[in-house]
Parts: sequence; C-alpha cells; structure tokens
Amino acid sequence: MQNYLIPSEISWLSFNNCILDEADDITNALYERIKFLAIHSSNLDEFFRVKINKLLKKNSKKSIDLLEQILTEVNRQQNRFGEIWRNSILPELAENNITYYENQKIPADHLQEIEYYFKSFILSYIQVIYISSPKSKNYFLDNRGLYLLIKLMDANEKINYAYVNIPSDKLDRFKQLQSIGNKHYIISLDTIIKNCLTFIFPSMEVVSCNAIKLNRDENYLIKDENSGDLIAKIEEKVAERKHGSSTRFLYDSNMDPEAVLVCKKVFNLHDNEMIKGGTHHNFFDLFRFPNPVKPKLQGKNYPALKHQPFESNDSIFEIIDKQNQLLHFPYQSYHYVLQFFNQAAIHREVTEIKITLYRISSQSLIANALISAAKNGKKVTVFVEVKARFDEYNNLFWSKEMKKAGIKIIQSMPNLKVHAKAAMVTMKDKQGKKKNYSYLSTGNFNESTASIYSDFGFFTSEEKYTNNLNKVFAFLKTKKKSKTLNHILAAGFNMKEELIDMIDNEIKNKKEGKHASLLLKVNGVDEKDIIQKLIEASQNGVEVTLIVRGICTLLPGIKNVSENIKIYRIVDMFLEHGRIYKFANNGKEKIYLSSADMLSRNLNRRIEVAFPISDKNLMQEINKVIELQLADNTKRRSITSEGLNDLDVINKDSSRRSQTEIYDWIAANN
Repeated sequence: MQNYLIPSEISWLSFNNCILDEADDITNALYERIKFLAIHSSNLDEFFRVKINKLLKKNSKKSIDLLEQILTEVNRQQNRFGEIWRNSILPELAENNITYYENQKIPADHLQEIEYYFKSFILSYIQVIYISSPKSKNYFLDNRGLYLLIKLMDANEKINYAYVNIPSDKLDRFKQLQSIGNKHYIISLDTIIKNCLTFIFPSMEVVSCNAIKLNRDENYLIKDENSGDLIAKIEEKVAERKHGSSTRFLYDSNMDPEAVLVCKKVFNLHDNEMIKGGTHHNFFDLFRFPNPVKPKLQGKNYPALKHQPFESNDSIFEIIDKQNQLLHFPYQSYHYVLQFFNQAAIHREVTEIKITLYRISSQSLIANALISAAKNGKKVTVFVEVKARFDEYNNLFWSKEMKKAGIKIIQSMPNLKVHAKAAMVTMKDKQGKKKNYSYLSTGNFNESTASIYSDFGFFTSEEKYTNNLNKVFAFLKTKKKSKTLNHILAAGFNMKEELIDMIDNEIKNKKEGKHASLLLKVNGVDEKDIIQKLIEASQNGVEVTLIVRGICTLLPGIKNVSENIKIYRIVDMFLEHGRIYKFANNGKEKIYLSSADMLSRNLNRRIEVAFPISDKNLMQEINKVIELQLADNTKRRSITSEGLNDLDVINKDSSRRSQTEIYDWIAANN
C-alpha cells in the first residue's frame, strides 16, 4: 500500500466512528444520541453484509492482515458502543424517569404484564429448534435474524441445546410497559423471552441463555449480464441472499466456551467469522425506541421551509421559465418536486415525461404521479435501476405497477448502473412548439429519504441543459452513444475526462502564477486516476479541499505528496449527500452539482449526471453553503495524515454548526 492511501474498509470504519462521536456527544438531545447508535449499528450490519466476504475468502498475508485490522477496529467500536449505552444513555434515561429493563430483576407487577404479553402475542411467533448430538440435520439461521441459544439440563442432568427466534420482524422490538406514577418502563422482546423461558421449556432447567445473530453475504455478482434474462438473473441473485455464506456470527461475550464451540460446529463457522458482542444485537431497532415523555428529550425540530418563487399561484413551469430554481433539501420542502410531477400529470399541454429512478420510496407519490400521467394520455418513459442494492424488490414492484398503467419501462443495463437523478417534462408552448423542462438532482427521487438527506434539486428550461439531457435519455433507450455532450457531464460519456481536464487547468493556472484552487464535496473518494490527479495538483501548489462524508482512501498533509490537500468530514443530524465540484478557473469560477462521487464505481461503471450552475445568484447560494460548512467547528472533522478524525473545535466561545446555520440562512432569505 502506498503511504498516501488507506484501505477503503478502514476509512469507512473511521466514518462510522464519527457516528459514535455524535452518540457520545452530551450536547445532542438524548433521543438524537440514541438515533446515532441505531445508525452506527445499521451501518456496521451493512458493512458485514457487503464489504467483508471477499476478504474472508482470500488467504494472502495482505488480506489476512487487513482483516485483522478491521476486526480489531470493529471490536473497539463495539466496546465503545456498549460503554456509551451503559454509562451514558441508560443513566440519562433513568434521570428522566425512564427505566430500561435489561439485566435487572423485574418487579412482580411488570413480570405479570410481560408474561401476559408473551403468552398472548410473542408465543405466536416462537420457533424452537433443538440441537441434537451428533449433528443430524442442517441448522440454519436467517440472515440478520435474532436468536437466543439456550443451554438446558434435563431431569437426568444431561445437557441439551436449543435456539429460539426473537420475532422482531413481526413485533416491535421494544415494548413500553405500564407507568408507575411518573416513572416509565421499557423492555425488549429479548428480555421478555428470557424471563418466560419456563413456558417454553417447562420440564428442563435453563442453564444459560445467550443472544446470537448471523450476517450473510449480500453482495452478489452476475457473471454474464449480456446474455439471457437480466431481470430474472437479478431476482435469482437477490433470492440467494437468504442463503449467502456467513460473514459475521455475533454472540454474547458471556457465553461459555462449550456453547461457543457448539455454535461453531452446528452452524459451520470459521474463527474469523465469530465476533463477541453484547447481550443484545441488532441495535438498529433503536430507531423505534419508545419515548414516553415526548417531545422532551428529542432534538429541535426543523420543519421544511418554503421556496417563495414556487408559492405563487402560477404554474410551476411558468416560474421555471422566468428563472432557474435551486432547492436545498431537507431545509426546503420536497413537496415542490412532487408538485412538478403532479402538475405535469394533469397539464393539458404536457406530452411526455422521462425520468431515471434509482431508489424509489415504498409508498412513492412520484411513481403514482407518473401512473396518473400515463392514464391521462401522456407518453411516460421510466428507466428503473433494479440493481440498486437492497432496493431491488421495491424497484421491481414499481416497475410492474407502472408498466400495467401503460408506462414504457426500461430496466437495468448490462454492466452498468444508472445512478443519475434526472427528469424531463415536454410540453407544447403557446406557439405549439416543443418546450422541455428538466429537473436534475444530487439525491434520489425518494420523498422519504429527502427529509433526512442533504441534497440539491435544480429546475431549468434552458436548452443547453435539456438538449444534453435528451442525449442521455436517448442513450438509455437505444444504448448508442452517438452524440457528444457539451454542457452537462455524464459518467459513461465524458465526466471523468472532463474532471481531469478541469484539474489540469487548475495546475496550468498555478504554474502561470494565476489563482488556482478546487473543492470537491462528495460522499466517497477512491478513484485512482482522480486521486493521482489531485496529488499532482497538490504537488504543483494548487489548494485542494475535499469534503468527504464516507470513504476517502487518499490521505492529506503528506509532505511532497498531498501537503496542499485538506480533507474534512461533516457528521450531523442530516446525512450530507449533495455533491459539489468547484474550480477557481482563474476567477471565472465553475460550479457543478452532481449525482456522482469520486469513486471508481461512479465514474467507471455507472451513468451519472453533473450539471453546471452558472446563474450568479445560485452560485452565491452554493458558495454560501460551502462557506458555512468550512466554518463549522462543531460537527466538522479534519482528516489527519493517519486517516483519523480530528474534531475541529477551533474556538469554544464561538461555536459554528453548519447545518443549523444553513437552515437559519435559508429561513432569513426566504
């Protein structure tokens, strides 16, 4: 490994550690901190389902060393997670008269309540699997399922084992019990079942009971996407996830060695798959942890702001005609995007709608608007990316629903993912000529995630955008890249080459004594050609600023390599998701907003769209966002030359928090 690079897995774990920082930050509201624990657990769960299997299969010293480094860091974070939960979250809940039953003795009144709940509800879903010895059958744990391993002793003092499912997929993981006075009580399904084992094993003594959980590999590869039925292959691969190879077996650290060995043999596990954990697993269920004292203990509410130009009674298309419009999500309402499609669906002069969909909400209003448009006689073409990981079934469902309504559906292209977030509405103007309206975004067409993802949405009717975008849509339909783009950037067409040219231009300007700098705000950086070009820019004195939320394999501040590169990470209440490319260009600044990160997959194996912002007022808005983020000394971290996160608390007497300041700035200028 070159000394200016860090493995992507270690960089990602560094990001996830920032989530723990937020959970550990007592200035955050208690239930915000609980939410960050849920995010950390969810992230780590996905990490083991997607990123680990290749390393587990490799036997090279490099892979073994990296896996050991990963597992050491994971163990450290899990221990830190437990310390935050036990030493900070639970005591603060208790201070606010909320008791969470975990390992303590349960009073008689509540014991009676949970026994009733167990017999009436939980027992409906309980499955008991006895483990025979010697092994007589294949024992199977569902991917991400929760179980209890029970060590039992019969009347003859013979030891037996069984495992019992925890039906968190059927019932709420956490149950709020009857309050006593002003005191409130919460208990998990796990703890309820542990306290009711005598109803499952009435004639046996429970020697021990420990939580176990298995993650399976969910990162599938289709070897030949160019022949046969690609959709059928995707459906088959997604179904195989249920039976994927094991990648992480979590077990209670209190489990005795004999029980651990039983699990290893029965579930065919390897040592490097077995990881000690706490008495409970799947803490991503904390997203739904009850708050009996709402709204107390929750963070400040930031309701979505209005965008005044769209608040008039004029058609949304007339407003776009007057001036390009830029929205900042989730600071501003996503309803305007819904209105764009809703108005198009019923507009008498609208003839056609085209859109790319990557991740669709399960209750998608946009998909329903498209269905209405088709039923109203509009020609509607939708490209649906059914290879969007973990959203395959949802996207396939909406594909079928839209197709039934008469919408032309184009699904996944071989060897490419379409990650662009673009739509176009075509209508007849007053002279009967075609007029196109484009919507381009850094985020998905998903009204659910739009409330927590920080993104940009751009509306325009300018031909320089719509003509280029039409070429992208033509390619999605015909698979022929017969035309070049001259305004927008598109991965699969010209994006990577144009980005390298713009970095080269900054290098040239610096050599000529002109002002030169560049800023990239993205979610990830690992593309080798871009990294080498950024290093070249740094070596020639160009100021390079990166704001990278997640993976960044490039290390900054290394003498003679990356000493002119600064890398920051912002983790706060909203997920930073908007991508910005900014180039000084010797005073003639260039700014692009984009769907693409500086990752190899985005620039080399996807269709992405980056679009220039040239309106002076909109450029000022984007520069203001950048200014506020670079001034953040509360939630911004500097990435060190070792790849660590250094929280930028520059002046404790003057705290700056970019996300709240962006919200306040938009509100003040609305």
